Amino acid sequence: MNKNPNILVTNDDGIFAPGIYALWEAMNEIGQITVAAPDSEKSAVGHAITITDPIRVQEVSGKNGYNGFAVKGTPADCVKLACSALMESTPDIVVSGINSGANMGNDVIYSGTVSAATEGTLLGIPSVAFSLTSVRGGELTGAQAVAKNIVQKVLEYGLPKGVLLNVNVPNITYDKIKGIKVTKLGNRVFKDSFEKREDPRGKYYYWMSGEHSEDNEDGTDGVAVNDGFVSITPVHHRLTEHEYIETLNTWNF
Repeated sequence: MNKNPNILVTNDDGIFAPGIYALWEAMNEIGQITVAAPDSEKSAVGHAITITDPIRVQEVSGKNGYNGFAVKGTPADCVKLACSALMESTPDIVVSGINSGANMGNDVIYSGTVSAATEGTLLGIPSVAFSLTSVRGGELTGAQAVAKNIVQKVLEYGLPKGVLLNVNVPNITYDKIKGIKVTKLGNRVFKDSFEKREDPRGKYYYWMSGEHSEDNEDGTDGVAVNDGFVSITPVHHRLTEHEYIETLNTWNF
C-alpha cells in the first residue's frame, strides 16, 4: 500500500456539505487529498454527465485548510474532470460521500453519491461510496471512523475490476455501532407522490415527494443498518441479465 496515497474526494450534496468536509477530515489522516465536487446539491442525478454545456470550475476554500474544486456539473462529471484534467496523476482511490441519507437497495440507481464511485470504477480506480442514514445533520464522527477503516482496507487489498463498495452507516455514535456486515442490496423503493400546485402567474407545476418502502430479507443492507450494523455491499455496473440470454434466443427473431 502506498504510504501517502492520492485520494479523490467527491459527493453529490455539494462541495460545502457537512458530509464531504467530514470525509475530507478522515481522509487527511490517510493520504494526499484532492476535492472535486458539485458547486451545489446534485442529489439523485444518477450517472448523468454534462455534454451540451461548458463545465465551469472554481477553486474554493473553507475552514482548517479545506479546499477543492467546485464543479458546475454532476458527480460523475467531477470524477471524470478531476482524473482527466484537474489532478496531476491518477488517484489511488475515489471516495464519495458522506451522503446525507442512506443509499440502499434501489436507491443506488438514482444516487449521485454511488454514481461518482461508479465512474471511478469505470476509470479503473478502486472506489467507495459512503452514506449516513440521517437526512439532516447526523452523527458524522462514527461515519468518519468507518470511512477511514474501510478506505485503508481497500488501499491494502484492492478491489476487483468494475466493483465498488457501497457503504451505509447507521446514524448512531461509533461506540454503539455493532460491527460491519457484508450485504447484498435489499428492496428499498421510493413511493412517489406528486402534489399539484399553482404559481403566482396561474401556471401549474408538480412537486415530487413520497416515502421509502422496504421489503428486505436477511443478508440485505437495510436489515443490517436497521440492526445497528454498517453495511458494505459490493456493486458492479454490469447490467446484463445473463440468465435470460438463452431464453431470449428462443424467440426466433
